[in-house]
Amino acid sequence: RRHLEANQNELQAHVDQITEMAAVMRKAIEIDEQQGCKEQERIFQLEQENKGLREILQITRESFLNLRKDDASESTSLSALVTNSDLSLRKS
Repeated sequence: RRHLEANQNELQAHVDQITEMAAVMRKAIEIDEQQGCKEQERIFQLEQENKGLREILQITRESFLNLRKDDASESTSLSALVTNSDLSLRKS
């Protein structure tokens, strides 16, 4: 009878250990999933920020190219004026 009781106590101790290990593993999984969610949220935020920055960069590029185009056409107009006035002065 004592032998049976000892076996039952030993068995119960193992069951308790397994239950405790399962609880620790569940908690680890929960923490891991939370961390994974946080990482996914951060990745999403960074992707959105990256998209916004790319849009700003594109707008800036287009504005810069338009300014260069405008400057080029103005300098062409100015050089034509200078050339015309230079010719007028030479004729005088």
